[in-house]
Amino acid sequence: MKHITVLFTLALAAAGLSACDAEVTSASGAQARPIASSPAALPPNEALLAAVQALDTTAYNFNIKQGTKTGGGRIDPAAKSATMELGGTVEQFTVSVAYTVIAPQLWVKADFGKELNQLWGLPANVWMLVDLAKVGSTATLPVDKAGAPKLGVTELFKNGLVEVKRTDATHFTGTVDVTAADTILAPTDDVLKKAGAKAKAVPFTATVDGQGRLTAFAIDGASIDPELAMQLTFAGFGSVLPVTEPAGATPAPDSVYQLFS
Repeated sequence: MKHITVLFTLALAAAGLSACDAEVTSASGAQARPIASSPAALPPNEALLAAVQALDTTAYNFNIKQGTKTGGGRIDPAAKSATMELGGTVEQFTVSVAYTVIAPQLWVKADFGKELNQLWGLPANVWMLVDLAKVGSTATLPVDKAGAPKLGVTELFKNGLVEVKRTDATHFTGTVDVTAADTILAPTDDVLKKAGAKAKAVPFTATVDGQGRLTAFAIDGASIDPELAMQLTFAGFGSVLPVTEPAGATPAPDSVYQLFS
């Protein structure tokens, strides 16, 4: 997960700390549109792409696992809202980052442990409202230029599908180019550099339901790098809880914008 790793690395670097001298712990809608043709009647690549693209018009819940990190949330495209939390181990540290988006507003909550939280002026377990005008143009954010959610859950699969085969009516295999999308869920530059050309064709499996909706997508790149093993599951289509403004949110301190930059 690109953003949780990058944010934490920046926090350590700016604090002048290394992975071996910092002690860090933490606790961490809209109805689906029918697919025009029967999924089984479409060529494999078109059927899977239609299932992925359907998530752009359907509210859904999702869960994610990547390496030692796990998380989940929900997205409502019609309401232009989403919420997501990611947590796990970066090196030997336990960290978490959460986002809530109700376009055009973005809130973030980060926990890097007591020492770094104090150093960066991060209130523990408190949502902070981000002024997007203060964020640099090169930052990787969970929103697009209009402030709508862009968590990266579907961008990789829409842009990066290389080869798709159907194993039966609801299951697919193939390869995906994990360099094809730059989102908060994308692999870090270090992981991509290590993977080299292999990152252009990482094996995946996918499952759709009887209505052609994507229910699971797993990238099997563990043999290349642990961070290239990702599992996504989708459920609750069209019936997710609404995303609401976080209670007790405070304006983000200047230090937060340094993390984004």
